Amino acid sequence: MELRFGIKACTLSVAVLVSLLSNPTFAKKPSLDEQRALYREGKIAIAKNDQGNVQRIISAIGDYPLKPYLEYSWLSDRLRHANTDDVDDFLRRYDNSSLANRMRYRWLETLRARDRWQHYLKYYQPQTATTEQQCYFQLARIRKGEREAALPEALKLWTVGKSQPKGCDRLFDLLIANNEITEDIAWQRYSAAVLNHQYQLSTYLKRFFTSQKYQQLATSFYQVDRDHQKIGDYKLFSHQGKSLEDTEIHGIIIHGLTHLARVDATSALKHWNRYLQIHPFTTEQRTQVVSDLVKGLYQQEHRKVADQYLVENLDFIAPDLLEWRARESLREGDWQNLLVWIGHMPQSLSEQDRWLYWRARAGELSHAKGADKSIDSAYQVLSRTRSFYGFMASEWLGNDYSMAFRPATVPQAEIDELKQLPGLQRTRELIYHEDYLSARREWYYTNRNFNEQQWIAAAHIAGQWQWHNGAITSLINAGFWDDTNLRFPLAYKQSFYSHAKATGVPVHLLFAVARQESALAQDVQSPAGARGLMQLMPATAKQTARKNGIRYRDSNDLFEPEINITLGSRYYREMLERFGNNRILATAAYNAGPHRVDTWLKVTEGKLPFDAWIETIPYRETRNYVQNVLAFSMIYAHNLDSKERILSAQEKQRAL
Repeated sequence: MELRFGIKACTLSVAVLVSLLSNPTFAKKPSLDEQRALYREGKIAIAKNDQGNVQRIISAIGDYPLKPYLEYSWLSDRLRHANTDDVDDFLRRYDNSSLANRMRYRWLETLRARDRWQHYLKYYQPQTATTEQQCYFQLARIRKGEREAALPEALKLWTVGKSQPKGCDRLFDLLIANNEITEDIAWQRYSAAVLNHQYQLSTYLKRFFTSQKYQQLATSFYQVDRDHQKIGDYKLFSHQGKSLEDTEIHGIIIHGLTHLARVDATSALKHWNRYLQIHPFTTEQRTQVVSDLVKGLYQQEHRKVADQYLVENLDFIAPDLLEWRARESLREGDWQNLLVWIGHMPQSLSEQDRWLYWRARAGELSHAKGADKSIDSAYQVLSRTRSFYGFMASEWLGNDYSMAFRPATVPQAEIDELKQLPGLQRTRELIYHEDYLSARREWYYTNRNFNEQQWIAAAHIAGQWQWHNGAITSLINAGFWDDTNLRFPLAYKQSFYSHAKATGVPVHLLFAVARQESALAQDVQSPAGARGLMQLMPATAKQTARKNGIRYRDSNDLFEPEINITLGSRYYREMLERFGNNRILATAAYNAGPHRVDTWLKVTEGKLPFDAWIETIPYRETRNYVQNVLAFSMIYAHNLDSKERILSAQEKQRAL
């Protein structure tokens, strides 16, 4: 049975708690269960601002690992009235914890709001400071008389291509009042603002340009940004030599050319050849322009010119441009040309699993004469790897999949020693109380300087706690990939089996989706708002619940594993039904949305082999997502003693 922590696990009565708080004998040595109950009561007392009860609980709770969290909550809520001795005492006692950083942050914000800059200097730590805190720190240093040391850092904060937080206004006003913003400095920010399309900011910055030189530069840059054809007005950029001015002009030229290449690549190429005769551009600048020119020429139907230009400029080509060009050949089903572009790749790229696979696959699809032996040889090498391409190579050979399993071993004594770290003890108790965000903070702060062996030991500890996300991420930090038991645990097994049976979705596939989506963290939320194990958007969850008659209150329900798996499995089933039980398309739709998959299918018109369709999915995230889910599904099938294959014969035979 899977061990589950949670608030419901402890059932001590209020009467027992009262007894604990009033009985000195019990208060000295409460049991772990009693300490956990006291911790929950302490949280309630803090929320009620019940000072007497809070202090009695903190005294009674003894050496409970989460005692610092009660103290933190109580003190941090009252920082406006706290004195430095209280804060100093907390920071001293809990210096080696994530709570110390959080307390310091809140204390600095309190000091900043009250303009207590002398104290602020004492507590400031640059490694954890926000932008506003950095600004206030430099302001405090200037007030203290450390102008020479503070000024360069203050100017760095000012010279960014976006508006800074309002908390920086006082520092910036001081810089302006003291005439610290020179034209050179203002130009750095102006050019960055234009590149970021921050036009309101760039308009404001023009007031700092008093010389004709910078006024002209600003006008030229703005004109080129708004009308890229202006890059053809060579009189705007007629300067020569290696002066600072040329450095500034080069930024404008590169900006204009790269934007023009996207709409009129032939004109951009003509202007680029002209500027190359006049200006000494850097290798990085040449790489940027060449890349945009090649893509622009190709997409504007000048493919022969684009390919020729690419080959002529291989010295200035980034590897990702060659990968892009190879995928264009894949998208067109031009297997011979694909082999040509793989041949142009540097060895470090061409020998990656992806391009080893496509060299063999393209040879097979093009029916290249005499290539059978080399194709089989490449597939044999790849089939030893645990990856999407390794599993696909095994498919073509008719072999079993290789898991390349290697256990992540570490002596038990090292595991036991690590368990004694206060930060890990706090993590375990936070997991018990289902405070996963704080648990992750505590875990990573404690483990931040671990070596590989210690991270492996930490993964075993997390596995013993059945904190699956902690085990997975710890092995990632260790760089240890071969223990597929620890990396792909059978978390929430009963729920996944139940809903696999109810929906007809293979259980190993549901495991794989959850593993890819959240690394089995039940409480995570993506920047876009997707929630929980299977990362459902609230609107999708609501619609799925309504279609299937499932009780669903609000988006917070998605943090409950059972509800999340219930809805996620049914939404995946819906995608399978929409796309003819094709796991490739259903998985892509689960990630990117069904309408995008419909669009991609219209473009390819059913002309591509399934693996070429996957490889040419326009979104890199979705491309990797589909490959990972399919590969993970085979690892889970293996862990479940299933003989399932990565795809059915029908899925492999269907052109997309």
